[in-house]
Amino acid sequence: MTGVGAALYAGVGYLTWLGVLGLNFMGVRFWPAVVIPSTLATLFGPWVGGASAAIGIFLSDMASHGMALLSLTVGVPANFLAFYIIGALTDRESSVKRLVLANTLGLAVGSLWIGLGLTVWSRFFLLPFHSEMTPLSLAAGASVAAWTFVTEAPFLYLVVPPLVRAVGRAVGERVQRVGARPNR
Repeated sequence: MTGVGAALYAGVGYLTWLGVLGLNFMGVRFWPAVVIPSTLATLFGPWVGGASAAIGIFLSDMASHGMALLSLTVGVPANFLAFYIIGALTDRESSVKRLVLANTLGLAVGSLWIGLGLTVWSRFFLLPFHSEMTPLSLAAGASVAAWTFVTEAPFLYLVVPPLVRAVGRAVGERVQRVGARPNR
């Protein structure tokens, strides 16, 4: 499931980046694809959600800006942490309130990692699609974190709960969360 999630996350994210919704703020892309690893984390556990997001963002970053070290230090850990947290705090039986709270916490951690990570990165390396060093201020890093949170939260709040219910009903008990004890 991790491989499928990673491929979907990378593919949908990259297609969004190419299309009409190819918006970005200081190199951070508009990213409705967050519904994929959030749903997988909730249904199949934190390792599936975190790993699929980490692998998927790396693949998407390589296809878009191609900066592997940036992806491995900022995007990959931010995505892994965000969706691991979501999966650790939820399951397919979670209430909408719990899903929203877990998504809020996971997204906040991931967004802060991205904002701070890009701020530190910009002090030593070029940012994507820049031809000269442009160190970000702490305020700019906070703006990046805010952009990330504000543009992704609506998808997590409005799409993930019904998607979890629909997919959870479809797969039923046939698929276990990674690390869960089998039903007897």
